[in-house]
Amino acid sequence: MESWQDDINASDPGSKCFNGAGKDPSFLCFHPNEAKVDHAQAQVNFKSIEAYRIRSDEAKYFYHIIGKGKTESRERDEQEKDRISQLPGEPNDVSFSHFSGYITVNESAGRALFYWLTESPTSQHPESKPLVLWLNGGPGCSSLAYGAAEELGPFRINPDGKTLYHNPYAWNKLANLLFLESPAGVGFSYSNTTSDLYTVGDQRTAEDAYVFLVKWLERFPQYKHREFYIAGESYAGHYVPQLSQIVNRKRNPAINFKGFIVGNAVIDDYHDFVGLFEYWWSHGLISDLTYHNLRITCEFVSSEHPSPECSKAMEAADKEQGNIDPYSIYTITCKQEAEALRSRFLRVRHPWMWRAYDPCTERYSGVYFNSPEVQKAMHANTTGLAYPWKTCSDVVGEKWTDSPISMLPIYKELIAAGLRIWVFSGDTDSVVPVTGTRYSIRALKLPPVSKWYPWYDNGQVGGWCQVYKGLTLVTIHGAGHEDQSFSSLALLAQKPSGSVFCELSYANDVAVSSSDDGKEQKMKDKIISLPGQPPQLNFSQFSGYVTVDSSAGRALFYWLTEAPRPSGTKPLVLWLNGGPGCSSIAYGASEEVGPFRVNPDGKTLHLNLYAWNKVANLLFLDSPGGVGFSYTNTSSDELTVGDKRTGEDAYRFLVRWMERFPEYKERPFYIAGESYAGHYIPELAQLIVNRNKGNKKPIINLQGILMGNPLVDDYNDNKGMHEYWWNHGLISDESYVELTKWCLNDSILFPKPKCNNALNQAFSEFGDIDPYNINRPACTKDSSSNEWRQAWRYRGNDECVVGYTRKYMNDPNVHKSFHARLNRTSWTPCSRVIRKNWKDSPKSMLPILKELLQSHLRIWIFSGDSDGVLPLSGTRHSINAMKLKTSKRWYPWYHAHGLVGGWSQVYEGGLLTYATVRAAGHEVPLSQPRLALFLFTHFLANHTLPSSSS
Repeated sequence: MESWQDDINASDPGSKCFNGAGKDPSFLCFHPNEAKVDHAQAQVNFKSIEAYRIRSDEAKYFYHIIGKGKTESRERDEQEKDRISQLPGEPNDVSFSHFSGYITVNESAGRALFYWLTESPTSQHPESKPLVLWLNGGPGCSSLAYGAAEELGPFRINPDGKTLYHNPYAWNKLANLLFLESPAGVGFSYSNTTSDLYTVGDQRTAEDAYVFLVKWLERFPQYKHREFYIAGESYAGHYVPQLSQIVNRKRNPAINFKGFIVGNAVIDDYHDFVGLFEYWWSHGLISDLTYHNLRITCEFVSSEHPSPECSKAMEAADKEQGNIDPYSIYTITCKQEAEALRSRFLRVRHPWMWRAYDPCTERYSGVYFNSPEVQKAMHANTTGLAYPWKTCSDVVGEKWTDSPISMLPIYKELIAAGLRIWVFSGDTDSVVPVTGTRYSIRALKLPPVSKWYPWYDNGQVGGWCQVYKGLTLVTIHGAGHEDQSFSSLALLAQKPSGSVFCELSYANDVAVSSSDDGKEQKMKDKIISLPGQPPQLNFSQFSGYVTVDSSAGRALFYWLTEAPRPSGTKPLVLWLNGGPGCSSIAYGASEEVGPFRVNPDGKTLHLNLYAWNKVANLLFLDSPGGVGFSYTNTSSDELTVGDKRTGEDAYRFLVRWMERFPEYKERPFYIAGESYAGHYIPELAQLIVNRNKGNKKPIINLQGILMGNPLVDDYNDNKGMHEYWWNHGLISDESYVELTKWCLNDSILFPKPKCNNALNQAFSEFGDIDPYNINRPACTKDSSSNEWRQAWRYRGNDECVVGYTRKYMNDPNVHKSFHARLNRTSWTPCSRVIRKNWKDSPKSMLPILKELLQSHLRIWIFSGDSDGVLPLSGTRHSINAMKLKTSKRWYPWYHAHGLVGGWSQVYEGGLLTYATVRAAGHEVPLSQPRLALFLFTHFLANHTLPSSSS
């Protein structure tokens, strides 16, 4: 260990190291001017001997060096001891793992917190799901009693108090749920220091919760670095942001904190009071006089310590409300315990300090969790508590000490930190009503991103929503203080980009929710018949929208053309065109690999004899938002989009699309495309591969990528382009010299002025040819002058064909059949605005391609050898730059008629194949459809192209 210590001191002379404590050899190292070292964070143990530099609040540094010893095996043993083998009365078909037990948060006081972890079902791949910590409020109420047993947990308790049944809307369908009974003295959590129960408040609760979280991750190291969220309701409107603030400030590398979500949350005393009284009055629950008295006596006092006058006005309001359930004003109360509910409501200082949605349900949990068999199965009450388990602790709730009057300063801090924050309210809750929450959020003075709008669940209004910069507010229609309906599950969804929360839709957008809703939306997306299509088709087709960013109102349009029935054995292939800014519907679907071609009349269709859906299910995507039929309700999106957002939106689209089409989950999946999709495809593939890591059965079962005439590397593509032009006699010696001088190291997408001048001179020397296919005549009708100058700017292989497509796609009857909406005056095959304002465009995809090869992903690249825009010479230079090992040298390949179809070379044991397609232009399937289908079929089968004519 001395050598490790010496290494650290040598690398950072300002550090001092001291022997650490514990069973493993360790050192704690920190700068001598560090006034205080966070002991809890310093105890984060790592599995191997490494140094970690962590920033503290004072921007000083400490290291924790820990040697591999007995810690890892000890942690695993403790984890297994906490595993629940079976709960009394649980259903027979439990498909998930769950654990429960204690974490000591303060050794000297003997304070230990009880948790219950319910992982996602095995079939849902829990290792790929985020971790969500759920906290109930009170203060003093149990998260087992309410969050786990009544709301979002996997089980509900039957009236017999002995048996359980499945919650069909359990949130662990989408995330791994960690329920925590907090603070000590609540539920099964305990303290050996009696005074702890009389002195606890917000600060200690948050600090203990953080210590719990750090130590719990040591017991469950598989959740380190996993996406992590904090959720809760009611007085957890304090707990959640306070714990979030600590987590955000500590910067513990093991806690990959993304954001929080709170429901009917206590946020700000003043605004909660104003909204509370207004809600009571506006819903006819109190008189004018009482409303007046409440406004005068309560609005400017502390909710924790109200004045006698305020308490008197509250009692008057309670009497006027009668025997209703204040937590859900339209719900029938449980008669057996209604009086207990009212007395509790009166006894406490404020109604949100006690949750009591359904006292009958409360009684069921009281019976169940006090069962000795249940406690044994859950490893609970191991110290023999002197009191029974209760849903809420009277002592903790009544003796609560510190309670800040507002959480708004913390909200501002966390919004500035870039965390995702969602606040939702059941609109029939009169305890912490939506009015108070709206006033609190208004006080933050956040810029709105969207207007207030209704969101939909299964075709019905699920509530309303407004998106602000840094925060989303959602109401749930017909829900009380605890929303137990399906709509609460609709607030939780898995996002491949890593986010965990809901997808809410505008009235005309797609609602993403349950599989049942997905099936219904799928049927709505089914195309019955396209105008002018041939009769008696033997395949199904669907089209519609998937919202990828509800706050911006961004939705991507797709067209799925399935393989001829039965299609269930065929893979799924996503096709992307480039531009950037060009439509896959316009080119890939309508001109190249789709099942139809548009006739010259622009009104009717004919079958493509070499459509790729003969061997695969084809999914065409208009991407990014603003291209083709895809749209965004935020106009600035089209001015700020680039590679990164395009990739993230496409990934989000795929995940949500597969919820609508679950039959394609785990199906072999490929990505194909051309031109600037030479960026889109590897970038999207990289996202999928990275997010599939550790997942043995990924939902997106990516098997390979296929790219035609792709833009891969600016330097090599520039070099090959100039060589191709000169070698094919298209430009002069002088132009070649100028291009080599000014353009070789320039950006292809945005050339500098001197390079642009050299390009213009070269273009003038080309003459009236089609640069996308130099060996075929250009269409002189409806030509687009110099739009062809760079393929990735505007695609123009055959403007005659594009003209047919343009006319067809602007037919309102086509829009109706496609379920498409048009946000512009007319549909265009490419967006000039998006292309002109494209932001990020990395100069090279070669590092990503190398990474994908290391992941053993199959990569095929092909080039039409008559393309003068992204010619084969540039692609060959790019492949050579990767210095790959050749498996099969350059050879001619033959198609079914015994003729040379092109040439090919195979690398890295067959992982990468490069092929040229003879006499094909930029859009290979347009100019050589038979050869393109032949090549595609071999790619799917992972067969090398034939090297003989036999």
